[in-house]
Amino acid sequence: MCLLKTQAGIDLLFYSLWMRKVKSIGAVLLVTAGVIYLVSIGNAKPLAPALKVGVLVSDSGALSFAGPIQRAAAKIAVRDLAVEETPVKVELSFADIGDTANENKRAIAKLRALGVEVLIAPIESSSAEVLVETIEKKQIPIISTAPLADDLGSSNSKQWHFRLATSPSQDSFALAKFIADSTPKNVLVVSGSLPQNREQQKSLSFGLILSGIKVQTAGIKDVKTIAKTKPEALVLLSMEESLGFFSSMADWVAQVPNVYLVPSNLGDYSFYPWAKSLKGARALSPKHKINPELRSDLSKELGNLSLVGPRSMTLLNLAQRTSDAVKLAADAFRDAKSDSPEKLRQAIADTRVRGKDLFTEHGFLEQRDYSVLRYGSNGSFSQGLAFSPN
Repeated sequence: MCLLKTQAGIDLLFYSLWMRKVKSIGAVLLVTAGVIYLVSIGNAKPLAPALKVGVLVSDSGALSFAGPIQRAAAKIAVRDLAVEETPVKVELSFADIGDTANENKRAIAKLRALGVEVLIAPIESSSAEVLVETIEKKQIPIISTAPLADDLGSSNSKQWHFRLATSPSQDSFALAKFIADSTPKNVLVVSGSLPQNREQQKSLSFGLILSGIKVQTAGIKDVKTIAKTKPEALVLLSMEESLGFFSSMADWVAQVPNVYLVPSNLGDYSFYPWAKSLKGARALSPKHKINPELRSDLSKELGNLSLVGPRSMTLLNLAQRTSDAVKLAADAFRDAKSDSPEKLRQAIADTRVRGKDLFTEHGFLEQRDYSVLRYGSNGSFSQGLAFSPN
């Protein structure tokens, strides 16, 4: 019995020593594995859990009517992306671009401090120019949703800027060709007071002159001078000022054989007493399909009143392009599998729609067809055939 107890004690002692050794080896293995894990994590950069998109909105100033549309459309796009078959998480940040260069720079700095990886550009050319110049030294992709000046940025920065809207020169070239096809002998081009209106007046006039058409120009407030003219065609380049012009010049407008409007003053004028003076007026609008679901979602977010009136078409197009911009950035993030600025830029540049490149090598919209819109006697318009200037 004593021998049995002794043997049992010896066996227990050896077992305890063996277990301690196993535990020590296990501990070493765990520590080693931990070191290897930490080294692996340190050497590999994981994909960001979400793409950070900054949106420079117009909450103040002359274009403040656009801010709520930009915000709502971007948020709707993020919700759509979250429920896709291959969802993409997008974190949005907004900043009011303001009216001055200093306000522009503060808004841009705010979004850069938040670490945004793609920027949705402001909708006004002077602010967009500040943006392009400000990020020249540390580039990230910029997507614009409104017609901006053609000459923004240096040759280096142009490859980082992608335009979902046609540029003023593209629109002017298309409109000049469309008007020239009607062979008028003379055209009066009336410009609003905004800088972009005057720039468009210059480029449109140049295009018409190249087509052999005599061109007269006038400011929208020069009603006495305008009333004395008898053009075969009138082109009105303006925004809100269109209302006052039509109100005071309705009888004169009705006598002009051909009247042309532009996207910035294209809208439903059926509520106004002078609406019938627009009968037969035409406009070219960049062909851009408005998603019915987006229109419905915007109505829920903002109320129907925000989407009617003279600028309804402009706002709907802006909303669609803002939504498209967020989704374009998300698709690039998904394809690049990286938040690297260069990889995101390249993925956006490589975007194809219906088997064709979406952008030119300098980021301009490659695919640009236009819808021809014609006004009836009730002040509203209907869509006709497509027009391609190419």
